[in-house]
Amino acid sequence: MGKGKFLVIALALQCQALAPKLDSRMRPPPATDAAELKNNILASPRTVRYPYTTDCPGCRDATDTARLGALEVPSLALGTISWTPEKEKSGFRPGDRLDGKIGTAVAQAGVAAAALESGLTFFDTAERYSVGVGETLLADALAEGAEYAVGPKKTFPAAAAAPRPRPVVATKFTPAPWRLGAESVVAACEASRARLGVDQIDLYQIHMPDIVQPGAAFGYVDIKDEEYWLGLARCKELGLVKEIGVSNYGPTLLRRCAAFMKTRGHRLASNQIHYSLLARKVGGNQAAVDAANELGITTLAYYPLAMGLLTEKGPERTGALEHYAKGGAGYIGVPWLEKNKVEVPAGGVAPLVDELKRVADARGKTVTQVALNWIIGSGVVPIAGATTEAYVRDAAGAVGWRLSGDERASLEAAADSLGFEFQGTFFKRVDGKFVGYGVEEWSLD
Repeated sequence: MGKGKFLVIALALQCQALAPKLDSRMRPPPATDAAELKNNILASPRTVRYPYTTDCPGCRDATDTARLGALEVPSLALGTISWTPEKEKSGFRPGDRLDGKIGTAVAQAGVAAAALESGLTFFDTAERYSVGVGETLLADALAEGAEYAVGPKKTFPAAAAAPRPRPVVATKFTPAPWRLGAESVVAACEASRARLGVDQIDLYQIHMPDIVQPGAAFGYVDIKDEEYWLGLARCKELGLVKEIGVSNYGPTLLRRCAAFMKTRGHRLASNQIHYSLLARKVGGNQAAVDAANELGITTLAYYPLAMGLLTEKGPERTGALEHYAKGGAGYIGVPWLEKNKVEVPAGGVAPLVDELKRVADARGKTVTQVALNWIIGSGVVPIAGATTEAYVRDAAGAVGWRLSGDERASLEAAADSLGFEFQGTFFKRVDGKFVGYGVEEWSLD
């Protein structure tokens, strides 16, 4: 064995020892007692359309839906990447939100209840979210949110209509140097299934291409994409998942993966990428959407509001987003590298937000709703952040209607005239992951 290969194996073993033990995470303590939950969550009577633990035959169908293979889902999904364990019970860990906005089980159950009653039943998580406990937090929140919104002993007349669908939950497998083959995908899927408390995962995705290559500095690269595809296919064949998908794949890799799945008699249901009015051209985002459409694959969009820039208060954002909001120089990585520098023309995102507001006012909608509806009208399912009850209710207003062709054209013209697109911030860049020893980058082709 050469020195290079030995060094890579040693590095992989060290990474494995330091990695979060995702499969051994314990569930967080119960949120609180029923009385406190009621005081915090149920300010008024609620009707839930698709509860997680209780069928609700008498509730109205959602009509604005999309297809993920055989699954029918709302045309708007909710993401849970910002959810964290309760700090007072588990202690601070790297990755926790410092403001605790969505860091309590009470808040998470309240968000879930608001989503369910709004008919937003499609949730996205990942094994690596929330310092390794994102799946558990989501499963608990959905169960508690439905229980306290509907009531654990709620019954419906036998003559009522047929039961409504349960929520659809998507999660993701994270490629890593110590995950060496197809069986690692199957094992991770089994662990995710247990954390979610389900017999089958609705949508199981590969989180990103196999870009984490610590051996590259020593001349050794071991790309395992095809082995992971085989593992994804095996999860489907074993009945562990209903549908399969990928994330952060550009047109070329998406076509390769789709062709691979076809040899095993499967179809990819989805590809999750960064996509919004502020992310269409520069990074190949629209090309990825077009390739997915050609292949019959549904695109899911993260950062649909560009981290809050495409909201009414977007032009007021400060900190790492200030250059996008107002114009000027900023960075999408370590600030001492010139390649990470981003120059935004004066005025920043304000002209686009002004046009969004003009359309919103004319329709009696919010800026957020118009920005999300533009994505929905593009045949893409936006994943809005499930951060507060108020935000979930606002996002729910994006479904059930469509912008006109003229409105879409005016918004796209305003976006094109800005002279920049959103590329992320510091270590939250849209084309890379911070992986401990540095940032690994990719391109959507």
